[in-house]
Amino acid sequence: MTDAQPKTEPRLPRRSFLKETGALAGAAALARVSVAEETAAGANDRPGVGFIGTGGRCNAHIDIVNRLAEAGRLRPVAVCDVYRPRVEAAAARAGGATIYRDYRDLLADPHVDLVCIASPDRHHAQQALDAVRAGKDVFVEKPLTHWLQFSLARQLAEEAASHGRIVQVGTQYMADDSYAEAHRLIHEENVIGKIVHIQAGYFRRGDWGERMPIPDPQAQPGPDLDWEQFLGDAPQVPFSVSRFFQWRLYWDYSGGPATDLLVHTFTPLFRLLRADFPERVVGSGGMFQYNDLREVPDTFNMTIDYAGGPSVVLMNSLSNATGCSTFVRGTDGTLAFEGRGITITPHDAAEPAHVIPWAGHGDTHKLWVDFVDCVASRERPLSPVDIAARVQAPLNMAILGYRENRVARFDVEKQEIVI
Repeated sequence: MTDAQPKTEPRLPRRSFLKETGALAGAAALARVSVAEETAAGANDRPGVGFIGTGGRCNAHIDIVNRLAEAGRLRPVAVCDVYRPRVEAAAARAGGATIYRDYRDLLADPHVDLVCIASPDRHHAQQALDAVRAGKDVFVEKPLTHWLQFSLARQLAEEAASHGRIVQVGTQYMADDSYAEAHRLIHEENVIGKIVHIQAGYFRRGDWGERMPIPDPQAQPGPDLDWEQFLGDAPQVPFSVSRFFQWRLYWDYSGGPATDLLVHTFTPLFRLLRADFPERVVGSGGMFQYNDLREVPDTFNMTIDYAGGPSVVLMNSLSNATGCSTFVRGTDGTLAFEGRGITITPHDAAEPAHVIPWAGHGDTHKLWVDFVDCVASRERPLSPVDIAARVQAPLNMAILGYRENRVARFDVEKQEIVI
């Protein structure tokens, strides 16, 4: 690659991207259905949930849906996975749900109204797109896309709006009410002035999140393991049990800490900004401790610059769990995430002017309840797909820039990442 010939992602047909956060709700406004009316309608009228990708994270989703089923709100009806032992266990956990081995067959099931997608990153956006086109509302795990697929993130946000579908992205920190109150104080009361700088991080000890367990070291492609479907649009490589069960270790299927961990840190902070796409992003880091089979970095940092501000610094290491403070710095004061809550302190003040109780990590159950409420009301969910697409851009840019040892830029006119 030369400086004279920047690399861009493949172009999609030009569409106007979502410009404001209320577009999705307005695309398909329907009369609100109360919880009492929904419960009274009977079990067969409750939305049926189908689960695509039934690994470890999906178990948490199934358990939540089971609790909502007991409350008369949902029905688990179908499960799908490319690995037979896993999908059979999920079917039992979901009360005898119908088993599918190809997600497109699950989407064709008329009993499936809502789809929960917890497959590997590379499949999230395409499966969500197909679900939206099939008339389903979607709860899709973060990250919204693989680091090579920003164009799919943009397309999913557009099509969710045009088809009038609710898409909730599973970044559970977004379910913490404290961020909404902080947003109000920042933008309605202007308590810290213009936001000019943000620092935050995600630190832990160990790479167990990527080095997932291998339940069957002797597993091979065949009737019980569909390797071709697992690969999808990834490079066609020979089967390996590590790639299949520990896919987060590999660039082909994962973005490492940037898209798996820092997405949690950044998404609720991005909610405070009212920002669009960044001007430029720099990614840095490396594999400094955990090297066995691992391809993605175990330490990763990024700096995200938005036109006119702010500059956002996100830090990460898997070798040390000592965290860093989260600060949102404004021209007139500072917002800080501390043990007692979110404090907002004007310049030169001895004590905070506001203290907002802060739960810290949000709640996946609460995010699901919000999703079900929004499916009924057609209102905007707490973690909407248009925000997730805007968050995905700088994460992908950081990875692309890191891999190419370059500064990544965003072409606003073309809606493309440029390296």
